[in-house]
Amino acid sequence: MTPRFKRPDVRQSNPSLTSTIRGKLWGLRMLGLAMLVVGTVQAQVLTIESWRKDDQIFWDKVLIPAFQRQHPGIKVQFKPEEPLAYDARLEARLSTRRAGDLIFCRPFDASVRMQAKGYLLPLKEEALKNFNPQARRAWTTDDGQTTYCLPVAYVMHGLFYNKKILRDLKLEPPSTWDQFYQLLSQVAASKTVTPLALGTADMWESTQVVFTGLGPNFWEGEKARLGLMEGTVKFTDPGFVKAWRMMAQLKPYMHPQQNSLSNGDIQLLFATGNAAVYPSGSWDIDFLRSTSFAYKKSIDLGVFKPPVEHEGQPCHISVHPDFGIGVNKNSPNQAAALQFIAWLGTADFAQLLTDTLTGYFPLADHPVKINDPLGQDMMGWRRSCQDTIRLNAQKLNRVWPSMEEELWFANVKVLNQDISPEQAAQHIQRVHEKNAYLK
Repeated sequence: MTPRFKRPDVRQSNPSLTSTIRGKLWGLRMLGLAMLVVGTVQAQVLTIESWRKDDQIFWDKVLIPAFQRQHPGIKVQFKPEEPLAYDARLEARLSTRRAGDLIFCRPFDASVRMQAKGYLLPLKEEALKNFNPQARRAWTTDDGQTTYCLPVAYVMHGLFYNKKILRDLKLEPPSTWDQFYQLLSQVAASKTVTPLALGTADMWESTQVVFTGLGPNFWEGEKARLGLMEGTVKFTDPGFVKAWRMMAQLKPYMHPQQNSLSNGDIQLLFATGNAAVYPSGSWDIDFLRSTSFAYKKSIDLGVFKPPVEHEGQPCHISVHPDFGIGVNKNSPNQAAALQFIAWLGTADFAQLLTDTLTGYFPLADHPVKINDPLGQDMMGWRRSCQDTIRLNAQKLNRVWPSMEEELWFANVKVLNQDISPEQAAQHIQRVHEKNAYLK
């Protein structure tokens, strides 16, 4: 009969073996804990998706370091995309769960689509407590129940000018369109610089800068914008046709190769002192200042508000909610991302944004001090003019083909004098009538 062996009690018969086993088990536990800690640290790297490549240095050198001083366990990287490619590439990354943790949100219709597809995390009231309903509206669902991006900043439209050029020609900033055309004519007659820094190669400026930035004084701002959504106003109404007629008169004052000049080319044309007037907005202030220094060309910058038809006429300024920031619903780092969102809502960030990204004004209710003289000038317009936003931003783009894209094509053709203002009005009205949201 085969003898049965009794299993040795290692706890009693082999103390050194027991110690070895215990040591190895302890080591494995510590290794597992260390791996968990390392994984946690690695998880706290947040990536911000954005279209604002011009602002890279400000996020990298000022804004992100300020956040990390308060949250040393969270690293943040700002990864902007080419502006015109941003929407399509972001959509591709979101749909395949490869997008960053924090998302720059365009206002109204563009981000509504992301929210409807479930890409953005709904924000709680605690994160939104410093933002009033007007600030939230660009990133809130139609029923008013869900805000999906934190409102961050708005911008204002206006026209920059080179003070030295106007001084040398004994010209003053205009207040009416007749005065503006006279100014451009006199600059053209001097044959020294390009009168109007404006190009059509990128197309978007024709709509977002010229038509919706300079046009509100023709169509009475919010009154007509809301009327378009309600179906009581048409693009063929006189105010809109007048705006297109204004655009049709600008070509003689633009650069001879304007149809091949991108926005970047136009920025440099003006920033290097080779153009008198540059229609744009507050978002360009920092870029114009830094570009002028980079090219060893110090420009004495001025800004004037969009002209009106007649002296004493009420004025309307495009005060546009430019961007919010939301949390990717599929981010593995939601807790850290929400800490960043909470920081964006603080008074410290509001002032830091104002000081760092000159021309971007915080949407939070916190009072801030504007130190830049151009920013002060533009903010002063709001005391005498009525606010509006870009004409087609809210609901009017919810049509196929997109109202935004159709405006780009029509407005470029008007600027190039390829179609008449009346033809543009009729075409855009036909597009508008297809909108399912038209009341």
